[in-house]
Amino acid sequence: MRPAALLRWSIFLLLFLLAAHAVKPGNEQLDKAAQRRAEALHHLDTVILLTFISVLIVIVLTAWFFKHNRFRFVHESGLTIVYGLMIGCGIKYFNIGLWRSTTIDVLPSNKSSLYAPPDFLRLEVREDTKAQAVSFHYELIEGFYADKKKTSEQKIEQKTAFSPEIFFNILLPPIIFNAGYSLKKRNFFRNIGSILAFVFVGTTVSCLVTGLLLSMITKIFGMGFALQELLVFGALISATDPVTVLSVFSEMRVEPDLFALVFGESALNDAVAIVLTNTIDSFSMSTETIDFDSLLSAALNFLYVFFGSLILGSIVGCCTALLTKLTAIADHPLLETALFILFSYASFLLAEVLHLTGIVSVLFCGICQAHYTFNNMSEESRSTTKQFFHIISFLSESFIFCYIGVSVFVSKNQKWNLPFLLFSICSIWIARAVFVYPLCALLNIRRRPKIPMNYQHMILFSGLRGAMAFALADRNTATEAKQVICATTVAIVILTVLINGGVASWMIDRLKIKYGDQVSQEVTLPRSDSVGEAREMIEGATSTTPGQNPWDKAFLPRKWYNFDACFMKPLLTHANPSLLDTMPNCMHRISYFFTSDRQLANEGVSPL
Repeated sequence: MRPAALLRWSIFLLLFLLAAHAVKPGNEQLDKAAQRRAEALHHLDTVILLTFISVLIVIVLTAWFFKHNRFRFVHESGLTIVYGLMIGCGIKYFNIGLWRSTTIDVLPSNKSSLYAPPDFLRLEVREDTKAQAVSFHYELIEGFYADKKKTSEQKIEQKTAFSPEIFFNILLPPIIFNAGYSLKKRNFFRNIGSILAFVFVGTTVSCLVTGLLLSMITKIFGMGFALQELLVFGALISATDPVTVLSVFSEMRVEPDLFALVFGESALNDAVAIVLTNTIDSFSMSTETIDFDSLLSAALNFLYVFFGSLILGSIVGCCTALLTKLTAIADHPLLETALFILFSYASFLLAEVLHLTGIVSVLFCGICQAHYTFNNMSEESRSTTKQFFHIISFLSESFIFCYIGVSVFVSKNQKWNLPFLLFSICSIWIARAVFVYPLCALLNIRRRPKIPMNYQHMILFSGLRGAMAFALADRNTATEAKQVICATTVAIVILTVLINGGVASWMIDRLKIKYGDQVSQEVTLPRSDSVGEAREMIEGATSTTPGQNPWDKAFLPRKWYNFDACFMKPLLTHANPSLLDTMPNCMHRISYFFTSDRQLANEGVSPL
């Protein structure tokens, strides 16, 4: 085709498109209006994110300043909340992040009745009577149907509030995974019996005592809370997060057993608290009385969800270990690190898809990844994954603590009730004391060494609340009572982090807990690399001399220790002796398939 003819056809096509587009003048104006609105919202979201990023930069610099000058009475977590309160105050009173929106009453087109709010509304908008109607989809605002006032009005929205799903699906998983991935296995498993008692018995007792105490108090004062709502509050507020106290423990180098008990409880009871909260929240309680069958059903559901999530997360972690062992992906650290991160996050999502609990799954996936997969990885991938999850965990936790402070001023789903707050503070500390002291007394009957009284006081004092309690409370604020519970949880998090965290070092001195050079070298076990630790585990498992196995004082860890050293480690890692040495001869072919070339080389066997 000649250039002149091509030009004529191009001009003709352009004029045709312009004419066709001009037929709908109303659509063009509506489209421009929608585009201006989208651009304005994008700019506002960018300003809000820049504000939070700027606060995080200040938090990082503040954390360095405090560590550099060894300030102990104000921790960076508490200061992060203070920053959040300051930002929230500025947003509230200087009209930052506001968006003017229009509210219009709508009715179903077929005049049908609605018994539950739909997910979206479809609204037809016309520029004028001659223009073709354009359909827009609007997402419903939570709590719209609870508003009895129906008027067409303009209102100002606060755009600095985040969806609770952001916390559960994006911010919390790396925090929980890092808790499992950075677990100090040696001291943790030496105290595993006591830790599990605190986690399961302690969290359950704390939930029940808190809920029942508040139920009696609210009935006396006529506050109008249902027993189920108060039990849900007791469950979510039982999730401890003593990040401030643990930071002080680490800086002062307190006795390892105390550190292990406090850290172990906080690492695992988040998982128990979230399953307990979901179980109670979904429990059908039509009256204030609970029959035995319903209680048994709830208990079985709790066990199913918790241990199902535990097994699922462990399976994903073990599959990752087996994959990194049987492939040469360690030769490509970038791909290895990417695979590790994707499998770890997949454990969370898979549990949620199967209606289990992703938090429990990702926690135990992290423990298995640290215990098995870490030994198969290249040195570069080990360093990268450790630093990556540590950084992401720090930033996520800092963001949550900052947002806790901001939410005091900008959140629309918090209602403050000062008497309920005071009663709640008293109840949670009474509930914690009710399980700490009796449970320690029972454990001390068989435990060696015993948990001394100053340890028990410090464990009671270390019951700070944090990110998990806030996320659970903020996830469901459909009723006024749950909005009061959310506000109360925010206040308890702020008070415990600022007060308990601020005086933690003073409390350690006051209780005369050993730290630093006062801790004997016999108690402080030396850290070792993964290869040396594996050898020590194997020697301890095959030795019958008392005292050589560092975990020989506990029955449960000792049995698991032997099984792990003789089967799990040879199966999932490059540890020796291999399965060829530990498994029966009848399983030689299977054992050989799961034995890596490195294991064969270490035993002087040439691979086929």
